[in-house]
Amino acid sequence: MNRIKQKPPSIKELFASSVIITFLVKLATAIYKKLESGFFGWIFTAYDRESAAVSESAAAGYLGGLGIGARVLHPAKQKIAKSFEESFFLSWLRKLSSRLLSCQVRVFGLFLFSFALYGALVYVFRAFFVERGAEPADIGLIATLVLMVIASVGLISARCTLAEALLGSSLSCFFLFHIVGIRRESLENVGESEGRFNVAFIAGLAFGCASYFVSPALLLAAIGAVIVATLVLISPEFGVLAIITLLPFAPTMGLVAAVLYTSLCLLLKVMCGKRSIKFDLLDWTVLAFMILMFFGGVVAVSGASLKPMLVYVSFMLGYFLVVNLIRSREWLARCVIGVIASCTLVSVYGLFQNFFGVGDTTWQDVDMFSSIKGRVVSTFENPNVLAEYLIMILPLILAAFIITKSSRTRLLTAFCGVCAVGCLIYTWSRGAWLGFMFGVIIFMLMYSRKTLAAMLFCLLAVPFLPFVLPESITQRFLSIGNLGDSSTSYRVYIWKGVLSMLRDFFVTGIGIGNDSFKLVYPAYALSGIETAPHSHNLYLQITVELGIFGLIVFIALLFIWAQSCLTLHATEKRGTKLLGAALFCGLLAVLVQGMTDYIWYNYRVFLMFWLLLGLSAAVRKVLRYTAQDNLI
Repeated sequence: MNRIKQKPPSIKELFASSVIITFLVKLATAIYKKLESGFFGWIFTAYDRESAAVSESAAAGYLGGLGIGARVLHPAKQKIAKSFEESFFLSWLRKLSSRLLSCQVRVFGLFLFSFALYGALVYVFRAFFVERGAEPADIGLIATLVLMVIASVGLISARCTLAEALLGSSLSCFFLFHIVGIRRESLENVGESEGRFNVAFIAGLAFGCASYFVSPALLLAAIGAVIVATLVLISPEFGVLAIITLLPFAPTMGLVAAVLYTSLCLLLKVMCGKRSIKFDLLDWTVLAFMILMFFGGVVAVSGASLKPMLVYVSFMLGYFLVVNLIRSREWLARCVIGVIASCTLVSVYGLFQNFFGVGDTTWQDVDMFSSIKGRVVSTFENPNVLAEYLIMILPLILAAFIITKSSRTRLLTAFCGVCAVGCLIYTWSRGAWLGFMFGVIIFMLMYSRKTLAAMLFCLLAVPFLPFVLPESITQRFLSIGNLGDSSTSYRVYIWKGVLSMLRDFFVTGIGIGNDSFKLVYPAYALSGIETAPHSHNLYLQITVELGIFGLIVFIALLFIWAQSCLTLHATEKRGTKLLGAALFCGLLAVLVQGMTDYIWYNYRVFLMFWLLLGLSAAVRKVLRYTAQDNLI
């Protein structure tokens, strides 16, 4: 008889039949069940119970019995909405947008041609009659005028309205309908009008003459800004998407203006009855902390606390924008894609800095770490700040990779993740490395119960890591806690001085901002460490600025936020669960780094923190309004 050849067992089957692996899987399953059924599971999945208890409390019942909403707020809202809808401003804006969309494209081409023609005449006049050739030719300005003429020729030759041109372009359709969120019928129902060529020509003449004082590129940028502002007025959700995507590249005050303007647009929509603002338990705790931040700037040891307070409060409005505007899976997906795309650009630029020798050695001990050529900063001013930004987003990239089903999209997401991890390594931020490892481990534990068994098994490989990892990374990582490193000792000495400060300001705090800290800290600092911008610890800094009550409110906020995220994790919807877990773990990672650094020192990181916190809360609201689970 012929012997039947048996197929050798696969690696997976060998692992599954292993006594050690079987034991570790059973141990991990028992630990998970114990956590879920025990006090930990009960307390951290109590968000819905707590929210219901608050809404059914005696105070809520008393306020409901007053009928303020039905008797006062709703009638007032309806009256305001009606008056605003019939206002001159809104009527004028609607008529103007309708006229512009119904105009022939060649009208806009004539405006651009007139603008370029008179801009060129102004440039020639200034160059030959005012400056008399003293200045070299402005190549950028000349190139702008030439491009304007080329574009105007193409527009003048078109024979369609602006609305038809936008509908006929796949690029504009993608931008308007899939990014801005405008409805297609708003362009399809537009009529046609000839438009006034003389008005277009005169407007171009005015802009051309204005180029004597302002460059044509800036004037075009101003026109673009007006268009974007109008789109945000129509769709405030687009404002949130623009803020969260452009955050790493925009200046602080530009972001302040964007947040305040988007908040105003949301308020106008609420007044018209086209949007609503609803508060739940987490929103109230964020509001309480925001109020403390406000008073931390008003009542401070330094009058210079007002400006940073206004920036902080403005940026915290970003949280409320996200939770009240991002209420569909489409907008949630757009925000996630926007965050990942901008993070990838930041990471690629950081890798460019590393490999082309433009890293900065300002923030490293060059004697102890001579093998490190420099630390990358990308679009941020500090490698630790860059690392804080990256670790908040990396779990989101991992979740997107797991959720998406397309091979092409997975490959693209993997590229984004590799770039971000590589850039994180070259920041050489040890606190961020620890935070990233902690965040990813928690994410994987939330993703699969088998993760714990795999982690226990992988502990056997830890002693061999120094032989596998590059020496520079191993040396940097093992230096954590080494007081011989100037960076570590510097932090420890600052913490000692800050603890001395808290003896006098434990209850009241000193107020918001670096100026208040720099004013008070030197009197308590250790010798040689008198100049420090902050306490290099998020929790110490909050206590120093707002007092112990500020820290208590912040810890309560984090606890309620964790309950909100972990309660969401109980859902059966895999995509929703992973996205919520990624946002939770990204912020958890940066909060771990906050033990060794003041992560809110950079305004943009502060804004990103509250935007992602709002996005994690928005996932819960999206889950309420949709039965679908394909979020990415």
